[in-house]
This record gives sequence, C-alpha cells and structure tokens, in this order.
Amino acid sequence: MKLNGTRTIPASQQKVWNFLIDPNQLAKCMPGCESLEETGENEYSGVIKVGVAAIKGVYNGKVKMEEIQPPSHYKLNLDGKGKQGFLKGSGTVDLEEQDGQTLLTYHGDIQIGGLLASVGQRMVGGVAKMLIGQFFTAMEAEIQAMPDEEVKQGALVNIWRTLVKWIRSILGQGD
Repeated sequence: MKLNGTRTIPASQQKVWNFLIDPNQLAKCMPGCESLEETGENEYSGVIKVGVAAIKGVYNGKVKMEEIQPPSHYKLNLDGKGKQGFLKGSGTVDLEEQDGQTLLTYHGDIQIGGLLASVGQRMVGGVAKMLIGQFFTAMEAEIQAMPDEEVKQGALVNIWRTLVKWIRSILGQGD
C-alpha cells in the first residue's frame, strides 16, 4: 500500500523538524499510541492500539530513522506485529520552508499481512489516511500551543479541529 501526501504546517521548518524528531511529542499526536521509547540512536520501539472495522488490536513495533539530513529529510523503516497481523514498510519525510511555513511531503510503502490484510486494501488505505489526518491535526495544535500550554488530544477533538479549519477555509477566514 502506498501512502503519499503533503501538508502545510504553520511553523518554521526548524520547529517542525524539532517536533518530528521528538518521540515524546510524536507519541502525543499518534492516534492510539500507548508508548514510544528510544531504544538506541535513531531507533524507537512502541505500542499502538488501532482497529480497522471489527479487527482491533495492539501492535508492538520498531522504527528506525535513516538518511537523516537536518532539518529537511529522513527515512523511516518500521516493523510492527500484533495478534491480528503485521505491517512492515518504509517511507520518507521531506520538509521545505515556504514563507514562514513548512511544506511537509511524505512518501511511504507499507505491506500488511494476516487478518488485518483480509479486510481489504481499500478499507485499510482509508483508515490509514484518516489516522494520518488526525496525526497532522494534533501536530499542528501542539506546535501552535503557547509554551507550557497543555493541548487536549483525541480523535473527536482532532476531528472537530479539522472541521473548524475546513469551514474557516470555505468562509475565507484562514486559521
């Protein structure tokens, strides 16, 4: 399954980069993330609880960052397993400064297997896009928060943020 996309983040490239390499910040924004810990240089292990249709489960995984070119590029390799199946893949993240904002571009290729794959690639792809959208919405809220301000996260909160942002863009009111 291919995952590709772009997102404009209303923050400097350096600020976005710092966020994306901080496992504590990432864990707050990843839907279903129960833990994310550094296990070595640029290597992490984590636990995520996620579901596709009636197939829900806990997945243990490892992530390794490679080809690191601060503050503009890195490659991720991931490997996750759970009772319902497995996923294995790699992807790249590229950042580009644009008028005080950052254009984030991602490309990835993920293979899934087991019961998880049996629900069909189309459904899994839709869920993956939804989770990516929730991650970016949560990330933007964290980046835009005032220092020492705690940001509430969660699926419903981030769906609400996305809806408000979409309505404002239609009305021409920006953020």
